[in-house]
Amino acid sequence: MFHIEDSELRVTLASDYLKGDAGQWWKYAKERIEPTWKAFVVAFQDKYLSPTARERLRQEFQDLKQLNMSVAEFEVVFSSLSQFAPELVVTEKRRCIEFEKKLRTKILFKVARNMIWNYDRLVEVAVHVEITMEAEEERLRNSRSRGQGSQGDYRPNTKSRNTFSS
Repeated sequence: MFHIEDSELRVTLASDYLKGDAGQWWKYAKERIEPTWKAFVVAFQDKYLSPTARERLRQEFQDLKQLNMSVAEFEVVFSSLSQFAPELVVTEKRRCIEFEKKLRTKILFKVARNMIWNYDRLVEVAVHVEITMEAEEERLRNSRSRGQGSQGDYRPNTKSRNTFSS
């Protein structure tokens, strides 16, 4: 639903999910608020998030690290919390820099050297790097548990190479 480009339609769909006090608030507030997504979010946060809560979420974003989350899980948290520190992600390039800084070190080193300044592409590459690293780690674990020269780690010896070449 939130990938809808039409801002007014987005507000309409999101507001349909408001229940109880929030539903009542919107019923009266919608006449005073411009029907754009940004105006809706600002009004909702002003009503339901205290300045202290917003500052805590801003700090949470600043302290955020990937740690044990997958890249996909991390991206969801990153995107969610980044709205509380908009000055840190004001441009696409700044958003990419912040995202990279917060990645696990192994992933960061493989992703950062590519200097990707498109956020969606950066996330896609980070996910790919993570999957590749996990597959490599699994392969190493399996080869260690089976011992050297196992079927999964075939290396022809000199005699075999000579046989193939003739």
